[in-house]
Amino acid sequence: MNSKKLPAGIILSLLIGILLIWLSPEDKELGSVLKLVYLHGALINSGLFLFTGVGLVSLISLFRKSSDFSLLFAIEKMAIVFWVAATVAGNITSQLAWGGIIWGEPRLQATILISLISISIYFISSASENPKMISFLGTGLALSVWVLMIRAGRIMHPDNPFSVSESSIRLFFVVITLVFLIASILTVRWITK
Repeated sequence: MNSKKLPAGIILSLLIGILLIWLSPEDKELGSVLKLVYLHGALINSGLFLFTGVGLVSLISLFRKSSDFSLLFAIEKMAIVFWVAATVAGNITSQLAWGGIIWGEPRLQATILISLISISIYFISSASENPKMISFLGTGLALSVWVLMIRAGRIMHPDNPFSVSESSIRLFFVVITLVFLIASILTVRWITK
């Protein structure tokens, strides 16, 4: 896709994602709140994918002589946008599903901490002129995201609500997640053009 068509592709993929969420099946327990769970889960998974991309690009850049970090910074920006959006969507979902935001929930604390760490690392990295430091910071960011999420306990947050759902709900979740991943990849391509 050429760079002139990328914005249209991004908008189209986001509209398809929203349409899929709107058309997605509800479950008996959460009802229409499940639609926000689809959004939150798709954004979290897309964020994890993007942070993993930050780590991989950072590792590769350790062994390159180039000081062009435009791809790394584009992926990092999108990871932050998706992650912060996932955190906001998760808070709204918590309010609707549980009657409030459970600030002691380890998963919520981890997502907030990851938001703060990733924003800080982005500003430090983009201001740095030291390629090795930029690479190490990106690698460290990716590792810290995964360590924090894997080690975060749960109070109210289910382990994986979609794994125990009906097959139609699981299918919609996978497709919605893929559509948001496509939107993130197209946006990264557009930013780097």
